[in-house]
Amino acid sequence: MKVNNFKRITILLALIFILSCEDMFTRFKYETYECGKNPVKLKKIFIKNYNIGDLVDVEFKDDAYKMEIIENSDQFMFLKRIDPTIEIEIEKKTSLIKINLKNHISNLTCSNYVFKM
Repeated sequence: MKVNNFKRITILLALIFILSCEDMFTRFKYETYECGKNPVKLKKIFIKNYNIGDLVDVEFKDDAYKMEIIENSDQFMFLKRIDPTIEIEIEKKTSLIKINLKNHISNLTCSNYVFKM
């Protein structure tokens, strides 16, 4: 009887562990933020790597840039580029984008799309 309960507890703990690891079986993940009309003409932010120092593709109406990930947590991601001066903070839960483009500051709410496989 004690061995049977031990097996059940072990299986239950293993199942909880596997289900709690959201990205454990994910081969890749792409995330896109698409923005409508806005004063800074930001169209899209495309994220395929999530480590600090990795580059993110940022597309404006007439230009596209690679921006470096400076900080990344469950709540937000901070991107930065020096030339031209662009700083972007993404609040992940609300999809609020705070952008400072050449000292022009805007707050945008964009649509977030995630593709995982």
